[in-house]
Amino acid sequence: MLPLNLYLDSSDFSVLSDPKRLTSDLLDLRDRLQAWVREGRLRCLFSGTHLSEMAPLETKVADAAERRAVLLSDLCGRNSVVSQDVLFAEELRLAYGLTSQQPCPFSDTGDWFPAGATETLELQRINVGAEIRGAIDSMQLNRAGRRKAARLALRSGKPRAQAHETLKHGARHDSLKEILEIYPMRPDDARTIGRYVVGDADASAAREAFLNSLRDPRWMMQWFRQHHERLTPFLGWVRRPAKEMLTNLQLMSAHAELVRRVDKVLGERTADELFSTSQWVKWQDDLFISIAHRLAQSLIGPELPKLSAELIDRACPGLSCGFRSLHSAWWTVTSATPRKPKLSDFPDALHAMYAPYVDVFRADSFMAPYIARYSSQCGTTVVAKLADLRPKLESLLGAK
Repeated sequence: MLPLNLYLDSSDFSVLSDPKRLTSDLLDLRDRLQAWVREGRLRCLFSGTHLSEMAPLETKVADAAERRAVLLSDLCGRNSVVSQDVLFAEELRLAYGLTSQQPCPFSDTGDWFPAGATETLELQRINVGAEIRGAIDSMQLNRAGRRKAARLALRSGKPRAQAHETLKHGARHDSLKEILEIYPMRPDDARTIGRYVVGDADASAAREAFLNSLRDPRWMMQWFRQHHERLTPFLGWVRRPAKEMLTNLQLMSAHAELVRRVDKVLGERTADELFSTSQWVKWQDDLFISIAHRLAQSLIGPELPKLSAELIDRACPGLSCGFRSLHSAWWTVTSATPRKPKLSDFPDALHAMYAPYVDVFRADSFMAPYIARYSSQCGTTVVAKLADLRPKLESLLGAK
């Protein structure tokens, strides 16, 4: 029997790992989730968006971030969903008829990061001979002393065996401080990078070492704790576009409010016409087609035509659910009693992109109805309250 796939909300990891918030019911839920995972009846999945939202931006919240990461690791292990760019590329290839393979967003090796993540790691072997020559030249020696040192370390411009072995020994045993300050890497993995730089390991081993550290949520949170000022590019993958979208949404909300104030003075209904349901739906489809086209050009190739909204909805359920949920939620900022947009709206939409692919999806009470609207046709059960999760899971597991 295949396990149920469960995607938890980021807040669930916070609540279920906080000793101050754990009621007896929540403790029972956490224990039950862990038991179902051990029994193989439930598979919990994490995403890069989870890790981004968990990462501490200041030291005082680092303990809570590590507790969340421990719970995430306990429940999910290495079961993750692929990053949105990887999922979109698969969905769009299907939409354009470039493959007949249905997208699979799951990874059992914890590959949550964007395609090309190793490109952030500037793997480049040093010219050992040039480095030794530079070190000798920087010494306070006279010309004869520099020549003697060069003869001892180099032969025909290349390092002698003993000099190279000294460098390799250093890469295996010396301090890793500089590497660890730049990249979120476990010490053993960082050492592999150092060994590669001096020619003691190959490039594939170095890249795999880097990815293995990224696959470890517990280590990621420990690194963030020590280097919270160095979160980019890892958090930038999510948080930068969220801030940009929030700024645009706030401008839209302010514009709608201004139009309504003018309407009230003039006795007009311009806002109702401008932000009507039919107009909003048309805007949504037009924007959806445009975004899908730009993504396809970026992820697949530049010479691709635009597709219809209906075709994109069918072939790209993740893109469709995430975009349409967010766009529908945004409509509330233009209403007569508008809801203020939040920075979390965009990450909520990134989470929603996985909803069509899982059995049970947890979302906050505001976003849940929108996500359910666009994922229910895929058989997804959306749960709006954490308190309702256990009975819903018991019902579904009992029916299997």
